[in-house]
Amino acid sequence: MPDIIITIGGEAGQGVQTIGEVLSRILIRSGFYVFSIQDYHSRIRGGHNSVQIRFSDQPIQAIGTDLDLLVCLNSETQEIHQPALKSDGIMIGMIKKSPSTSSAISINFNEMAEELGNRIFANIIAVGALIEILGIDDKIAELYLEEIFQKKGNDVVRLNKEALALGQKEIKRQQIPRQFLDKKNGNPNQGNLLLIGGNEALGLGAILAGCTFYSAYPMTPSTGVMNFISSRSKKYGIIVEQAEDEIAAINMAIGASYAGAKAMTATSGGGFCLMAEGLGLAAMTETPIVVLDGMRPGPSTGLPTRTSQGDLEFVLSASHDEFPRFVFAPRDPQDAIDTMIRAFNLSDRFQVPVIILSDQYLADSSWTFSQMKMNEQPQKIQTVIGDHSYQRYALTDSGISPRALPGMSEALVVADSDEHDEIGHLTEDLNQRVQMHQKRMKKIEKMKKETQPPVHIVGQTATIIGWGSTYGVLFEAREKLAKLGIEAGLLHFNDIYPLSTDTLTILKSVPKPIVVEGNFQGQLARLLERETKTSFDLRVNRYDGRPFFVNELVDQIREVLS
Repeated sequence: MPDIIITIGGEAGQGVQTIGEVLSRILIRSGFYVFSIQDYHSRIRGGHNSVQIRFSDQPIQAIGTDLDLLVCLNSETQEIHQPALKSDGIMIGMIKKSPSTSSAISINFNEMAEELGNRIFANIIAVGALIEILGIDDKIAELYLEEIFQKKGNDVVRLNKEALALGQKEIKRQQIPRQFLDKKNGNPNQGNLLLIGGNEALGLGAILAGCTFYSAYPMTPSTGVMNFISSRSKKYGIIVEQAEDEIAAINMAIGASYAGAKAMTATSGGGFCLMAEGLGLAAMTETPIVVLDGMRPGPSTGLPTRTSQGDLEFVLSASHDEFPRFVFAPRDPQDAIDTMIRAFNLSDRFQVPVIILSDQYLADSSWTFSQMKMNEQPQKIQTVIGDHSYQRYALTDSGISPRALPGMSEALVVADSDEHDEIGHLTEDLNQRVQMHQKRMKKIEKMKKETQPPVHIVGQTATIIGWGSTYGVLFEAREKLAKLGIEAGLLHFNDIYPLSTDTLTILKSVPKPIVVEGNFQGQLARLLERETKTSFDLRVNRYDGRPFFVNELVDQIREVLS
């Protein structure tokens, strides 16, 4: 079946996200693959919020453009989204003026909810209208409502079922011209499909990695990770601390890691600015730490609820002077879980910071998986039991010194932000400075052997290069280009730094590379040029705070190639 795209819009506080969440879960239960994304302003009330749901009987990896169904919880939604509605699309809700090119059904969900005694039921009435238009089995919807409202009592379950039926009844009364689906399109028996968001996956990955300490100051779009972990902290024995600011957050995590915890912190670009000094402390003391940067447009406060890939060069060089670090950028929830586990493992093994780059698009989108795998296995922290002769920063061939934990043996475990000797005591001896700096930097060569090469799909005409959350859009764009006679390949990076030792070999083999990034300067392209001495003149960049859309990207790539 062709994919179907629905947008639900209204102001903050009208329940836009609730409708999107409930409908997505019902579609999943009906056997459909769903991709959804939230679009919201930085407001508690007012402004314009929307949720897009794209679904099919086949896996979907990206946001869509042309709408089949538009749900208007206020009149502003029609003004904003009607231009994207297909000529044969359907629009329901608060409609100012009926368009001549689509079916428009005026429904006041709030007034209908008052029939049940409370406007709170408007959301479920809207869901009922949608499942009737779509042709979804109402038994599946009712069963889901029973599950989510059972704890609130039988009366609440009954009223929500009545609200669902009221929405269905209104669609039948208004005689909508057609349904989108044959009820046979979905397959409720194909297995337990899982809908999971990017922030949920990052939080789940941290839990599976064995994270025992999480400190952060809330900052969009990374706050959802803290919410996910804190809601499960008692079950999994995780200390979660909401710090007074980002400086405190990263230093708390460093202290916890020094004491033996698997520790992480999370923020966005503005908060990461404040964490830069702490990042240097972790590097100098060789204390393992995982830092999540959920990117959004800047500088300064920027656009708090929009997406960006603008922090790459920043995190590559954050804090002063040079030191080794890993930088990863997961492409979807499955990859987010795997990347988070790898981040903890590698941070501990090499005693370096690991920075994970997410963004608002990944954070606030949800994907469907038939199953999720634990492709990486968490490792226990690598420590030794020291004695009186223990040297925390002993010089080794690998640059990695044996790590003892304070208070666990007779060893004195010294950590100092100043340059230090092998024991850890402050020094200004320049020969020791050279030795220690070389010791830290020599880790990079071994780190390169641990980074994974980019995903590579061979193409004949051109090669689309990207990183992080753009994978799904680039993958679908490649498929559409193939239908237009352009056999494009795909090269997509998760492990950004240090680059895999295979990167140069792969880059030399690809035809006509086109680098696609959500920033102005082409930061990945600049990194690849610096590290591989390869030029990347063909680029597509977006920096308006919006994600890439498949159809638009296809047109842009065709234009670049011409």
